[in-house]
Amino acid sequence: MRSSRLLPFVFAFGMTQSLSAQDVADSARGRRAEVSGVMLLNAYYNDDLVNDRDVPLLASPRHPFVGEPLEAPGSTVRQSRITLTGWAYDVLGGYVEGELDFDLWGTRSATGRDEPAPRLRRAVAKIGWSHAWLIFGQEAMLISPLDPSSFATVGVPGFTASGNLSRWMPQVRFGVDAGTGFRLGLEAAVVAPRFNDLLGEEAPQPDPAERSKRPFVQGRLLTRWGDRFTGGELGFGGHYGWFVTGTDSLYATRAGTASARFHLTSLVEIRGEAFVGEGLGMLGGGGVDQTLSPGGIPVRTRGGWAQLNVHPAPSIEIGGGYGFDNPDNDDLDLASGRSLNVSWELHCHLHASPLLFALEYRRLETTYTDAIYDLQTANHVNVTLGFRF
Repeated sequence: MRSSRLLPFVFAFGMTQSLSAQDVADSARGRRAEVSGVMLLNAYYNDDLVNDRDVPLLASPRHPFVGEPLEAPGSTVRQSRITLTGWAYDVLGGYVEGELDFDLWGTRSATGRDEPAPRLRRAVAKIGWSHAWLIFGQEAMLISPLDPSSFATVGVPGFTASGNLSRWMPQVRFGVDAGTGFRLGLEAAVVAPRFNDLLGEEAPQPDPAERSKRPFVQGRLLTRWGDRFTGGELGFGGHYGWFVTGTDSLYATRAGTASARFHLTSLVEIRGEAFVGEGLGMLGGGGVDQTLSPGGIPVRTRGGWAQLNVHPAPSIEIGGGYGFDNPDNDDLDLASGRSLNVSWELHCHLHASPLLFALEYRRLETTYTDAIYDLQTANHVNVTLGFRF
C-alpha cells in the first residue's frame, strides 16, 4: 500500500445496525468489513496561470507582453475520500484483504468547472502468506510505490510531472521475501497497457499501447526493516512495455527506478523516488507529461523527488520537499515542448482528532523550449480543513 495513504478513524459496518445471521456467520469465519474516509475542504490561491486550479502540476505558458497574471482563489471538496476494506482469514492457507478506494475527483463540465463525482482510485485484493503475496486489481505501480505526505495533492499525488511516476493501473502482482526483522524481497507484475498522457483525454478506441497486444511488465527488488515508525524500505525497480505508432512501428517504454523511505530518528522521516527512462508520459506524467517526440520517438527523461517530514509531536507534521523532471531537449517539440519542470513544497499538518488542519505552499517552475515563454512560475497556497471518520 502506498505510504502516503491516510490513517482514518475506522468504524465497522456492524456497529451501525443490529447483527444479522449472516453477520454472525461471517464473524465466526473470521471475516469483517470496515468503512473509513476523510472529508476535505481545500481552499486555494494561485498567483499565475497553471494547468489546473486546485491541484496544479505545471506553470502554464503566458506571453510576457500580453495579459496580466491570472491571480485567483477557489475552493473544492473533490479530494474527499471514502475507503471500504474487508478481511477474511484461513483462505488458501493465508489471509485475504480487499479495498475499494473512492474520491470525488469527478469530471469537468461543459462550463469548465470541476464537479465533484465519485471516481474509483484503487480496487485491490491481496492474498497474503508469511513470506509471499498475490495482489490483483487497480493499484499503484510497484516501480513507484511512494507518494509525498500531503492533503493538498490527493486527487493527483504530489510531484506528479515533476519526479513522481504516479498512476493507478490494473495489474496482477506476485511477491516473495525472506527474513524477519530485516526482509529481502522480490516482486513482479503484469500491468494493463495504457498510453494516454496524464493531461490528455481518454480515447474510446484502443490506444497505441493496447494496439501492441502486449502487457507492460515490471519488477522490483526491495528490502524492509523495523516498523512503520522506526523502520524503512528501499527498492529498485524496472519497467518495460510496448506501443505502436501510426505507422505500425513498435516502440518501447522503459524505466529504471529507485525508492526509499526511512526514519533518521523516531521524529524525522525521509522519503523519495528517482527514475530514468523513455516514453514515460503514460506512467503518470513522466517527461513532464511528454511521451513522444515530434518524430514519434520516445522522449528520454530523468527525474525524482524527495521529502523531509518532522513530527515534533504526534499530532503535528512539518515538512518540505523538492521534485524535478528533466526530459532530453533533443527529443522535444521546439515550439511547444516542456524542457524542465520543478516543484517545491512546504507544509504543516495538525491533527486534532477527528479534525485535521493543513497549510501547504507549492512553487512551480516550468521551462519551455519556446524562447518567448522560457521559464514560467506560479505559486500555490492551499488551506485544508478535514474530518476523518
